This record gives sequence, C-alpha cells and structure tokens, in this order.
Amino acid sequence: MFLGQIPTRYLGFDGGEVNWIILLVMIVVIVFISVVAKRPKTKAVSAKQSGLPLTAEDVTAKLFQPTSFREGYDQRQVDELLEQTVREFQRLDSERLELQQAIPLGRLVSHTAPVLTPEQVLNSSFSPTKFRNGYSQDEVDDFLTEVAAGLRQRMDENERLRLQASGGTTQYGTGATSN
Repeated sequence: MFLGQIPTRYLGFDGGEVNWIILLVMIVVIVFISVVAKRPKTKAVSAKQSGLPLTAEDVTAKLFQPTSFREGYDQRQVDELLEQTVREFQRLDSERLELQQAIPLGRLVSHTAPVLTPEQVLNSSFSPTKFRNGYSQDEVDDFLTEVAAGLRQRMDENERLRLQASGGTTQYGTGATSN
C-alpha cells in the first residue's frame, strides 16, 4: 500500500503534507546518490606511490579513462608515445644488465642512443579530441610525468654503473659528480 493511500488522519498529517514529506525524502535520496556517484574511484597504486621503479610492464598495462563529448588526447598518438617509452625502458634495462656484467670484468660498455628522452616525454603534445573518444588529459599528463621520472632514474643508474665499470671515467668526460 502506498503511503499516500494511508488514511493520514491517523498519522496526524493531511494528504498534502504527506506528499511533501515523500517529495523531500526522494530529494534527499537523489542528492545522496549523486554525491556518492561523484566520489573519486579508488585507483590502483602506481609504481611512484608504491616506491618501486616504473617498468616497461607498468607502461604497457596502463589504462586511461576514456573521454567522450569532452576534450581528451588522441588515443592513437598517446599509444604511440607509450610504445616508444616501453622500448626505451627495455633498452635501458638491457643496458643496465650489460653494465652489471661488465663491472667485475672492468670492461667498457658503449652508450646506446636513446629511443626517447625524459624531456621528449614531458614536451610531447597530442591532438585534442572532443566528439570522438580520447584519453583523459589529466591522467595522461600525470602518467607521463611519472614515466619521465622513471626514465631519468634509469638513465642516472646506468650512468652510475658505467662510471663504476670504467673505473671513474665515462665516455662523456673524465668523471661524474655524485648527487
């Protein structure tokens, strides 16, 4: 039985007051649902937040919130940049392994040209999308900042290993300064 059909004289309300109470309860429920729905979703812990170094697998596994009918970044362009960052992480990891093996032997390891630099990652730009699917601009920008920091960390580590393997000199100079 609907509340509006209960004889309201027993509840101490007339029919108009009951309708207002029902309307007020419905408004409160709608407001509550809209507030709960707008709360930010919990995100997976990123490598940066966990304190672990970012890996090529982290970049490959990264998913961005898609955009529709609001401005985003062109998905194809972002994906192409991320593919380059994966190749750069793999190159740096391979170089690091080679350097670690060279240290006990005192062997020099040549420096390979980077696929992508942290500066290129930070300075990258993408075509905006509005009426087609794109990626959330804020999410992409935040992740690219994390990627650039991860690349810089790997490059610094490889340079430290290169210095150690060469006995204090690098191919860029006669020594390195420590941080």
